[in-house]
Amino acid sequence: MPKIMSKILKNIRNSFFLLVFLHAGFSNLEAKNSKDVSNTEVKKKTISHKKKYSLNLVNSKDGHPVRSGTKSYRFEVRLGDCGKDSSHDDCKKDRQRTELQFKKHQMGKKDHWYSASIYLTKDYKSIAPVRTTFVQLYERGWKPILMLTDRTGEWFEVGRMWSGEYVEMKKALRINDMRGKWTDVIINARYSREESGYIKVWVNNKLIMNAENIKNITPYTKRGVGLDFGIYQTFVSGWKRQHGEKLYPNMVVYFDEVNLGSTKEKVIKNLGN
Repeated sequence: MPKIMSKILKNIRNSFFLLVFLHAGFSNLEAKNSKDVSNTEVKKKTISHKKKYSLNLVNSKDGHPVRSGTKSYRFEVRLGDCGKDSSHDDCKKDRQRTELQFKKHQMGKKDHWYSASIYLTKDYKSIAPVRTTFVQLYERGWKPILMLTDRTGEWFEVGRMWSGEYVEMKKALRINDMRGKWTDVIINARYSREESGYIKVWVNNKLIMNAENIKNITPYTKRGVGLDFGIYQTFVSGWKRQHGEKLYPNMVVYFDEVNLGSTKEKVIKNLGN
């Protein structure tokens, strides 16, 4: 009898762990793509950290903030949350992150529109002088051309880049005015290696950057541009140099209405809700 009971208990335990595993796997897949949050397919960047709290699809019924609908993405980074893949090691580069990226790359001299709604928690703590990037337009196979960041703890900034170096920086909104509320970002871009490109950025319907008649992509790659979003922390060691042994804050940021379209109307249709 004891052997039979032991076998039954073992089978029950194995079934339980299988259910947990399957549920976790489903949650992971669901967290990567949700039509409630984004109108285009996304995937987790392979160099994102792998902790279970890294990225979750969350629901308003559980008390999480949403911009529209019932769901949003919740990202979290803590000190030491660096990842790596076959071509890059954030741990060796003094970086850490959890990010999603659009599966589609945008190419050609066309009108591209993007939207992203960002929610900083009420207790959000900046990690300046460590730079936190929330949104970036990235030349695949090369470097970013646009970053939306918290570099100082005071301002949410829009930085235009050439080959990964800042060429223009605009102050969009005070970080204090972003806590506990949604901030809507709209980007309109045409990509060109000649002086016929442009990048325009609105934050809460205010035009912050209007860069026209510019070269905004380099000759170093032909893979197009894609949008990355989440939490990307750069030069993490700067925290200790400036703050000593002060506790490094955990960071939680929510995203919703992260959309891609050929017209403005296609990316903002839910922002009035």
